[in-house]
Amino acid sequence: MAQTKVKRPLAHSSIGHVGYIRTGFSCGTIEGIQSLLIGIFIYASMTIDAFAIVPALRQTRVKYIADLGALAKTNPILAMTFSITMFSYAGIPPLAGFCSKFYLFFAALGCGAYFLAPVGVVTSVIGRWAAGRLP
Repeated sequence: MAQTKVKRPLAHSSIGHVGYIRTGFSCGTIEGIQSLLIGIFIYASMTIDAFAIVPALRQTRVKYIADLGALAKTNPILAMTFSITMFSYAGIPPLAGFCSKFYLFFAALGCGAYFLAPVGVVTSVIGRWAAGRLP
C-alpha cells in the first residue's frame, strides 16, 4: 500500500486477478470454464490497456502516483482512459471488470463453493480501496 510508482500497484493487482480467475477453474463445471474464459479475456484487455498507457504517462513526465493529479490538465483524454481502466480493474459496476468478477463469483456459487465466493467479494472490496488511489 505504500507504493509510490504507478507501475507497481498494477503488477501487484495481477496476483489478485489470477486468484479471481482461478475461482472459475476451481469449479470444474461448464459455467466455471465459461466464466474463466470471460475473466481471462477481460483481464487481458484491461492489462494491455493499462500497460499501454504507462509508457504514454512517462512521456508526460508522470512516474509517481502523486503526479497523476496534474494529468487531467495536461492530457485529459489519457487521464480519462486511465481512470476508466483503473475503475474497471477495481470492479466498479457498469464496467467490464465488474462483469468478469460477477460471472466468476456467480459460477462459484453455482458449483457449491459457498465460502469461496464471499471471500472473493471481500478481497475485491479491499482491492477496490487499494486501486482507488490511482484514478
